[in-house]
Amino acid sequence: MSSKPTLNRTEVVGLVILSLAVISGLWYLALLSPGVEGGMDSYEHYFIARYSWKYPSKLLLDQWGKPIYNILASPFAQLGMMGVEVLNIGLFVGSAWLTWLTARALRFKYAWLAFLLALASPIFFDNVISGLTEPMCAFILMLAVWLFATERLMLGALVMGFLPYARSEGYVLMAVAGFYLLFIRGNWKAFLMLFAGSLVMNSIGWLVEGDPYWIYTSNPYIKFQRESMMKQENICGHGSWDHYLNALKWVMGKPRMILFFTGIILLFMTYVRNFRDRSHQTLFWIVLGMYALYFAVHSWIWQAGLMGSCGYERVLVVIDPLAALLMAFVLELMLRFVGSILPGRWKTLVVTLTLVATLGALYIPWKIYGHKYPIDISEEQKLFSEAATWYNESSYQDRKIYFLYPYFNMLTDIDPYDDAHFTKLWSFDIQYAPEGCIVIWDGHFGPNEGNVPLELLEKHHDFRKIKSFYPDKPFKTLNDYDFEIHVFERVRVTP
Repeated sequence: MSSKPTLNRTEVVGLVILSLAVISGLWYLALLSPGVEGGMDSYEHYFIARYSWKYPSKLLLDQWGKPIYNILASPFAQLGMMGVEVLNIGLFVGSAWLTWLTARALRFKYAWLAFLLALASPIFFDNVISGLTEPMCAFILMLAVWLFATERLMLGALVMGFLPYARSEGYVLMAVAGFYLLFIRGNWKAFLMLFAGSLVMNSIGWLVEGDPYWIYTSNPYIKFQRESMMKQENICGHGSWDHYLNALKWVMGKPRMILFFTGIILLFMTYVRNFRDRSHQTLFWIVLGMYALYFAVHSWIWQAGLMGSCGYERVLVVIDPLAALLMAFVLELMLRFVGSILPGRWKTLVVTLTLVATLGALYIPWKIYGHKYPIDISEEQKLFSEAATWYNESSYQDRKIYFLYPYFNMLTDIDPYDDAHFTKLWSFDIQYAPEGCIVIWDGHFGPNEGNVPLELLEKHHDFRKIKSFYPDKPFKTLNDYDFEIHVFERVRVTP
């Protein structure tokens, strides 16, 4: 490839205008939407960030919520759920800008194509109005990739080292970066810098929680895997090895998917001929290498039923900007080839047609997911809305309460970390639950994550059922349970 292209002011202005249009459009959709993507995970991440200022030692370092997300999202969360949704919208557009900057650093003459293809991501678009951590992880990843592409290896390694504390898959991406730095670039100082993030985070965790092995012992997925091995079960079960491969046609959209696989083939061919070229090294080992290993690991853990994987396609949000770079690489080679054989006016025509076609790709997310906006609340949430209306008008609000449905916290304004008044159902112990306490059991979390069978409460002589809620049209939830809500009161404590 040629030297880094000069900055085109018209290009930058165009990208700024498009960014503002996308931000405004998504913000408008967020305002219209009573629900969010990501289910209860979105609300749980929001609550951890929101209450981290009230319970800093308990929540800022929470490894399920992810410390980097907890810290950076906490100011936005003080503005409500909309605050974290706006943050994710900004991270989405910010990831596109970093993709553009990376393409420029890799000497793409038509770097703006990478920007457009990053914005044309159906899977990112689908999950941006949420409280999920994937958008922040994608942004931090692309920041590190851009630093690698600009030859700031030490700083890139430092940023990459904090990635596991934005999402646990960061360890997988770190492994690729470590291989690249040590064996391709021979830079052992940058390689060692990868571990600075973990050293800093573990030191803080040790200081705050008194645990010298904080990284390991506080990791919820390691805990979950140990418990699953003892029970010989995974709540979400497992799936086929090609689950994510089959999902690519809508995760990427067919036009982008064709460009993506073409990009892989062309990159292999060009890397063999130019394996000493820094740009090709970065594209091959960092961009393609990270995408491939991340994709393979998620496929494996879902097929094997490990680490609490539920086969969610949204995990591919993290690496979709990498895919956009490979797609842009295809168009870059094509336009350069056309430019070398056609006269000026025809070259301009081809570039214009490519722009029109790429802008057309921006319609893909709207076409595929247009039926989802505004995002409605789920059928489960609708039933919990009925339960919340009843609860808010009841005389039970001063009671100790057990449940495991974050949306109910939203509707009732129950502090999810006020241990004196609220306990999550998975910590419910029928032997020690106090007299007068209230248990709200639902068909999703009760028998699964909560590990509380409905029969345990129905048949226990110290509990009485005081209210039940059933959907107008019955439906099944996780592990084929009928979704319904039952409220119990502990009326006595039998010795």
